[in-house]
Amino acid sequence: MGALPSRFWFLLFPANEYKIVVAGLENASQATTLYKLHLGEVVNTSPSIGSNVEEVVYKNIRFEVWDSGGDKKG
Repeated sequence: MGALPSRFWFLLFPANEYKIVVAGLENASQATTLYKLHLGEVVNTSPSIGSNVEEVVYKNIRFEVWDSGGDKKG
């Protein structure tokens, strides 16, 4: 029911900011991918504890990228 007004709103006021959550299996290089997007080069990282948040700007579009880290059990 709200799809039509929502599309109309975004036609009038296009969004220039997006939020992305990077999710994957443990040790699957989510943090490495995040820093490759942010810095433009590959950085060796250790397993994330908690989460990493970076802002990436590409062609006047701002992406807020979240990498949620896992936890070590036992």
